[in-house]
Amino acid sequence: MYDTQKNARRGAPLTHLYFAYGSNLDGAQMRRRCPSARLVGAAILDGYRLGFAGQSAAWGGGVATVVRDRQGRVPGLVWALAAEDLDRLDRFEGHPVAYARRRLLVELDHGARRRAHVYVKDAAEATLPTEAYFGVLWRAYQEHGFDELGLALALGGER
Repeated sequence: MYDTQKNARRGAPLTHLYFAYGSNLDGAQMRRRCPSARLVGAAILDGYRLGFAGQSAAWGGGVATVVRDRQGRVPGLVWALAAEDLDRLDRFEGHPVAYARRRLLVELDHGARRRAHVYVKDAAEATLPTEAYFGVLWRAYQEHGFDELGLALALGGER
């Protein structure tokens, strides 16, 4: 089980689950930010839709967030992390100023439901992402076989 695995390099227990739906879908970026990160698998966050909001200095535009929507479904990846890497991720994500971190229920691709940490921009104004940022998400959606409709709708597309 994910919560008893050990990181071979550091011996840190991987006790935190994190649901990635934005640029942390990129495995290389995730491993740079959180060396202990181990992919648990694909998952769905029900009751939310993908959006873009705020202004990222690093990306030069809006970044991904999740917005409550009863009929929404956001695909993503669940990562198991050591406590120190969750702290590192908080700093990368700007928690608690830019994003709030919540524990929400996600459904893994094999049907199990787990609580995972999810970063949410609560009061940020909707803002379009840069082409570079959007490209990271687009490539990840294709790589993991996620339905791209939600990603297109987040840019203002229509159903």
